[in-house]
Amino acid sequence: MHRRWARYIAGDPALVPLIPWDWRQIPWEALIRSREGFPIDRSSLVQALLRQNADFLSTDPRLRANILSLQSPYTFTITTGQQPGWLTGPLYTIVKAAHAVQLAAELEQRFGGKYHFVPVFWIASEDHDAAEVRSIALSWESQLEYHGQFRGAVGRHVIEAKFPPQAQNLALQKYWQEGKPWEKAFRESMQALFAGTGLVWLSPDDPQLKALASALWLKEIEESLSFHAHAVAKAYLESIGETPCLHPRLLNLFWLSDTERRYPLPEEKEKLRRAAYEMSEALSPNVLLRPVFQEYILPNIAYVAGPGEVAYWLELLPVFTAFGVPMPVVYPRGHIRVLPKDIPPLPSGMLLENLWSVSQSRLRSLLAEMWGESLLSEAMEWWQAHRPPAEAWQEKPGFQGVARELQRLWQKWGEKLRRAALRESYRQYQARIEEVLRFRTQTEPEGKLQERVLNIHAFAPTDPTSWLKKMMKHIQLEPAKMKLYIQDS
Repeated sequence: MHRRWARYIAGDPALVPLIPWDWRQIPWEALIRSREGFPIDRSSLVQALLRQNADFLSTDPRLRANILSLQSPYTFTITTGQQPGWLTGPLYTIVKAAHAVQLAAELEQRFGGKYHFVPVFWIASEDHDAAEVRSIALSWESQLEYHGQFRGAVGRHVIEAKFPPQAQNLALQKYWQEGKPWEKAFRESMQALFAGTGLVWLSPDDPQLKALASALWLKEIEESLSFHAHAVAKAYLESIGETPCLHPRLLNLFWLSDTERRYPLPEEKEKLRRAAYEMSEALSPNVLLRPVFQEYILPNIAYVAGPGEVAYWLELLPVFTAFGVPMPVVYPRGHIRVLPKDIPPLPSGMLLENLWSVSQSRLRSLLAEMWGESLLSEAMEWWQAHRPPAEAWQEKPGFQGVARELQRLWQKWGEKLRRAALRESYRQYQARIEEVLRFRTQTEPEGKLQERVLNIHAFAPTDPTSWLKKMMKHIQLEPAKMKLYIQDS
């Protein structure tokens, strides 16, 4: 997990100059006022979203209502996003979307109708990391891979008949049909899971949305604002012992087409100027400028972010300031760990979540200590009761060295006695201990996280929609906290 995430979660005061809003005590009213004062073209935004979500509007009235509500100056968005992975990608994609939905609902309740909050999923369809989107894991041992050839933006990739045979039995595979754009298949898969929640799907690879950002592109082309602004964040991060994770170029835009995604050449500046006004859809922001584009076109107040995203958002405040765009609160997403229904017995006093908070070897010792508590206590009480009175000899001339040696030997002997009691405890409770260790390893091996590796089909191969609805009903995600979800079967 990224070190900067840990510092952010802990509220490290050294990060304050990089943070416009403290996620631990969010002044929502002030945050909303900061957005109210920034004009956006709500009509064009709504038109684009209605078009992008057209396939779902007749069967999902809540989705339609949420999109139309964005016409109102009292409606704001809660956004999260991810690259469009095959079959929705790793579980954390689902978790981020679920957390955005739940946060929007919390704010609806908090403000009691004064404002409306719409969850939005930003489909990062212009990214080009094909390796990240083409494979899924159904277990710790089983990984499936799509073997189609990507060119340019992943969202524009036209699906080929290159899926492994094992994928055909997976519930969401029916949306991944040959000849369909990759982004459309992802959108349909996610809608199948989140229908009725009001979650709105937004792809930035849209001429109408890109046209809204013409002035943004021109500023970047003429002044290289993001490059110079990021240098301020870079200098500060280095002064507090952090290495920046973003590496800006003088111009942080790509040329985008169906077959390529490349940085402009120095001699293409005039062509870029024309594109900013005449074909802005041919331009695409890189990771440094993408969040600014997002906030420029959305009435957004919070971005639900994972550890890696938090790390790069912490480099963006000077960039937002340079463009005059308000920055949202960077809201650290929650986490889930999915557990089977059959959980082995644990020692009294051990919490289930503690199974993953220590190393495997430490957990083995901890289980032996807790189950063998009476034996360990008996051994240590005997050791204390028979402790030689070495202190009495320390006062006598000529015996200080001997007394100190006696104390060291007795301390070592006590440690040996404790280890012997621990070994005996392990022998007595070996079957129980090994059962718990197997459960931990099978659920989530040391050094791995379910949500970063496993796809939702690992838990619900035939009905992921029902699985997700149950999970969201029973789990209220909280920022930066791990929640355990014990599934029915």
